[in-house]
Amino acid sequence: MALPIVGSAHEKPSGDGFTWFIYGSSLSRAAFQTWAERHQYSLPDFSQAIPARLAGYRLSFDIPSGFWGGAVASLTPAPGQAVEGIALPLPGTARVLADHKEGALSGLYEPFAVTVASLAGGALIEALAYRSNPARRLASEATASPAFLEALRDGAREWGLSAAYQEELSRIA
Repeated sequence: MALPIVGSAHEKPSGDGFTWFIYGSSLSRAAFQTWAERHQYSLPDFSQAIPARLAGYRLSFDIPSGFWGGAVASLTPAPGQAVEGIALPLPGTARVLADHKEGALSGLYEPFAVTVASLAGGALIEALAYRSNPARRLASEATASPAFLEALRDGAREWGLSAAYQEELSRIA
């Protein structure tokens, strides 16, 4: 069931621009488009997005989702590991979209500051990522939702994430 966020949530005052590190189902443009239409948002401008890597974390499947029919991903600290996604620069007016899309408005996820590296090299990028709220996590990780994994894998291919990372995603059951 969709969270009924309309009206004032869409009109939240904007702050400074930010870069959103997207690593889950939102990598899939089709999945993002479906969500945006359902919640009456315009898609953000992805023209400045770049494939990026967040070092020191791994995907954990510790959030149950009725919409996806199983567990969905969060970020868990993991020295020596990394999560790939995209770094998407956005204006401050898009923060409510990111908070809504990532479940922060309902308290399911929390935003936190991260530093990501472009897969192409270059300067590090300060970004905002979302991880599960500890109070809302499952007691242990669960089987990942097949539909969520399909969107994640599709998005990884769309954005040209590394072959090694795509192979890692293909091994998640």
